[in-house]
Amino acid sequence: MNENDFKILNLHTKIERNKKLSKQLKVVAFACLFFSICYCLGAKNIENIDKGNVIAVNLVWIISVIVLIGIYVKDSYCVKNNKDCELDIYRLEVEDLNDRKEIAKITGEILPDNVLNRKIDMPNEKVSLPIIYYSILLGIDIILRIYLLINNIL
Repeated sequence: MNENDFKILNLHTKIERNKKLSKQLKVVAFACLFFSICYCLGAKNIENIDKGNVIAVNLVWIISVIVLIGIYVKDSYCVKNNKDCELDIYRLEVEDLNDRKEIAKITGEILPDNVLNRKIDMPNEKVSLPIIYYSILLGIDIILRIYLLINNIL
């Protein structure tokens, strides 16, 4: 294995790590929303809602929204970082192929057909951010807030 192969292997490792982190962030975002719903609706069932409970419910809801937005930003960073890694892998593979062809041309070697005819596909430039997932979670959180306001809890 040459140096480019190690770089490509390292980039593949980064991509897998980012995919795993992205899945974990989605689970944490859902858990945050679940906790917010349980806490806010649990406070609704308390018969005597005092000023302290109202402040706590508001604080939990605000923290939930901020955490969801923060997790979305981190998840978007992971997706963009994966796209950068894919482009780096493409660049390294193209450079390696061109170097092999140039070395073969200089030394007079005949490269096998699978190397000469190798076509390296450029990765798709489109970046798909997880907007829909986090929009749904944030929408549910906002609906919870509207429900609490309609029922005169806050």
